[in-house]
Amino acid sequence: MGKMIVTEGNYSKKSYLLKNSKLSIHSIEELCYCIIKNPELCEDFLYDRDLATFMDEELGLRERANLLADCIERDAPLKDLATVVFCSCDYLVREEIEDFVEELSRAERSEKWIRIKNKADSYLSLENYKNAVINYRSLVKDAGNLGITSENLGDIYHNMGIAFLHTEGFETAAECFRMAYEMNNREESLESYLLALKFAERNEEFKTALEVYDIPEKTVERLRSAVLHTELEASDEAELYELGEAEKLLKSGRTEEFYDTVARMTAEMKEQYIKYNE
Repeated sequence: MGKMIVTEGNYSKKSYLLKNSKLSIHSIEELCYCIIKNPELCEDFLYDRDLATFMDEELGLRERANLLADCIERDAPLKDLATVVFCSCDYLVREEIEDFVEELSRAERSEKWIRIKNKADSYLSLENYKNAVINYRSLVKDAGNLGITSENLGDIYHNMGIAFLHTEGFETAAECFRMAYEMNNREESLESYLLALKFAERNEEFKTALEVYDIPEKTVERLRSAVLHTELEASDEAELYELGEAEKLLKSGRTEEFYDTVARMTAEMKEQYIKYNE
């Protein structure tokens, strides 16, 4: 049975959005939880004067808010800011606070590129694609000076490709996945490259890639099926709406328009099938 936590301060009706994330909090306990789950983003979360203001004005934790604001003003070590927050409530016992602070210290002592990648990966998981790309790009640009191996750089390109899927589209993502595979030799990167080409309708490049990388026919069929399945899922809502409208035509006696609509939808489905099996 888990321990019971008594909320310290107020539970604010007004939510607070933690910096550089989509995470919103209403209490000091929720802040502690977000910090523990996202240690790589503690710096973003805690070096934020607006957070101290929220703790003061919305949570009623004036003394702790003033301590946090003072730490920010003095540019105190991150562990000090985390300690101020954790000691504002009983979310963690002392030993747990000490363990987490030590974890932060170990992270700060790790190689610079690892710290940046971990932060970028956290941005990616929280769907902050813009900041993820910024950090991945900085790693790619300075890879030589940071001592990043080819395999690790490939993994960085792969994750950057995922972020690009949500920002710049399939073509840019495809190039990242291609470079990722050439560096890390991971099947996941290769298949992501091929899928991105297919979704971008770069069919000639897709065919060339199949030959260059000697892709088995079984894998090709699986990739085509994945693309088709995704496209059909995305169009389900629109197709259901069209079918509903067609049914209305039939019920109202407008049979000619009904058959025209069904014929058009059938033709579009055939065209889609042909396109993804080229």
